[in-house]
Amino acid sequence: MAPAAPQSPLHRVGRTELEQVYGPDRLLRVPAADLPGTVTDPAARAFLTGTGLPDAPSAFIGPAKPPLPPLTSQYPDAAALWPDLPDGGAALVVLGSWGTVFALDGATGEVYALLPHQPATVDGRPAHRDLHSLIRCQLAFGAAELNLLGDLMDPDTADWCREHVPGFAELFPVEDPDEDGYPADDEPDSDAPDPDQVLAHLSDKLRRIEPELLRHPGWESILQHFRYGY
Repeated sequence: MAPAAPQSPLHRVGRTELEQVYGPDRLLRVPAADLPGTVTDPAARAFLTGTGLPDAPSAFIGPAKPPLPPLTSQYPDAAALWPDLPDGGAALVVLGSWGTVFALDGATGEVYALLPHQPATVDGRPAHRDLHSLIRCQLAFGAAELNLLGDLMDPDTADWCREHVPGFAELFPVEDPDEDGYPADDEPDSDAPDPDQVLAHLSDKLRRIEPELLRHPGWESILQHFRYGY
């Protein structure tokens, strides 16, 4: 097999940027004492303990609470589910999930996007070269993308997004109740962004971060859910 093409430089994610997007109280930092011993990559350790993972309603990848669980504790048959994982996934810890499970290789700092019985790698590589790549992809989801899931959000999540995600309140306003107190069944907004165009723009943003990202089944599943709701 030919060697994989070199990856383009990645704009790194800082805590200040994440605080501006999610708020300073919405970043989950892992105390160093709670980091599993398998997480030896210095950059991954620094990110988890110093920068933190988004833990906000608009961050659709819900982070696992410290201590981060080993992948094999949640999937004892990980080696059979994903034969292309290194060492059967022994060094992987779960960062969070949204249907797709995001697991950090503690030895290399790479992040896998896993669906059971689907390939864990594409051309020998996991979905994300590091945590900066994963969070940069999560930051690509703004008001237009989150609006695609508006009808599936619980009221508290929708209200949080209206308050904190620029433009979301205009795309997904609070519905006025009808005379019986239920949300009015309004006609579709003709000015709403076209879902296919939103997904095409999102796909372009994600490919600029990781060119092969959307070949990974885990990310294919996420975009399908945003587009069709399942």
